[in-house]
Amino acid sequence: MNSAELIRALSKNGAEDLSSSLQWIKPIPEDVTALIEKIDMALKIVKFSQSRCAEEAGVKSSNDHLDSLTRLKSEIESILNKT
Repeated sequence: MNSAELIRALSKNGAEDLSSSLQWIKPIPEDVTALIEKIDMALKIVKFSQSRCAEEAGVKSSNDHLDSLTRLKSEIESILNKT
């Protein structure tokens, strides 16, 4: 399965999570494995960024990006496990 097929298989919520996560994973690779790797890297970056913000400012940042990326990855893995 390539990324285009996978994107068509996403639920409405999955498509919304993809849309809100595009800043972290654009350009979307054609290979699904590469897409998952990009999502994993984005998750690490967001987690690191949030921890640095919390350390420096003492303020907890929003988890919106982290939550969207986590849900997107879970849905992609679920779709792949069904095929």
